[in-house]
Amino acid sequence: MSPFSPPSRILSGLRLFACSSALTRVRCPAGEIGASLAIKPSTLSGYLAQLTESGVIQQQRRGTSLLYTIALDALEALNAGWIGDVCRGRGVPDTGAPGPRVRNILFLGANNAGPTLCAEALLRACAGEQYEVFSAGLTGTAPPDADLMQHLQALECDTDLLWSKPVADLMGPGAPRLDVVIAVGSRAWRDLPRFEGCPIVAHWPMTPALSAQPLAEMLDARLKHFAALDPVTTPRAALQGALDGELRQA
Repeated sequence: MSPFSPPSRILSGLRLFACSSALTRVRCPAGEIGASLAIKPSTLSGYLAQLTESGVIQQQRRGTSLLYTIALDALEALNAGWIGDVCRGRGVPDTGAPGPRVRNILFLGANNAGPTLCAEALLRACAGEQYEVFSAGLTGTAPPDADLMQHLQALECDTDLLWSKPVADLMGPGAPRLDVVIAVGSRAWRDLPRFEGCPIVAHWPMTPALSAQPLAEMLDARLKHFAALDPVTTPRAALQGALDGELRQA
C-alpha cells in the first residue's frame, strides 16, 4: 500500500491487516472478511491482492471459493523489520518472493459464444490451479456453439461452467481484479474497454469460421505455452512477451 494513499484507504488496509492477523489458524472467504470490516468488494479485492503478492497473507482455492489466511513467517518478518522500527526504518523489508495468488484472466470476444468459451475451458483444464478463468462478450450474447461444446466434452473439458455473458458483468463494483485480458478477434481488440488495475493485455486475431476441432487445437497450442509459465515468479514483461510471442509463432 502506497504511503501516499488517502487516509481512508490506509485505515481500511490496517483494519484488513488486523483482521487477517487474528485469523492465523482460520481460512476465511473474501466475502466474510469484507462483511466483517464493512469494506466494499471492489476495494477489498485490491487490498487482498496487495497483501497476497507481498506474502503477508496466503490464498487457497477450495472448490469455486478463494480462502485467505495469514502467513506467519512473513508477518514476523514485517513486524521485526518494519513495524518494530517504524519511526526510524525506511520502507518495507524484503520478505522473499511474492506469495502465491490465483490470477484472474479474461478472454474477451464479440459475443462470447465460440472461441472465448473454448479458451476458457481449455485454460481451466490445464492451469485451473493458477488462474481463475473468465470469458465474456462485448455487448449482447449468443448461445454457445453446440458443435464446440460437444467437442470440448469429447476432450473431457468441463462445460457446465460455460455460458455466454456480457463483459459488463465483470466490470464495476464487486468485479474481480483482472490480471490478464486477452482480446480474441479484431472487434474485441478495437472496442476493448478500459479495465482498472492495469492488467496485461494481449490481442489474438482469429481466422474466421474455424470449425470446432481446428479452433480448439489452435487455442490449446497457445494456451499450453502460456500456462507453463509460473505467474508468481515470471516477470510481467515476460508474461506479456509470452502472450505476444506465442501469437507470432502460432
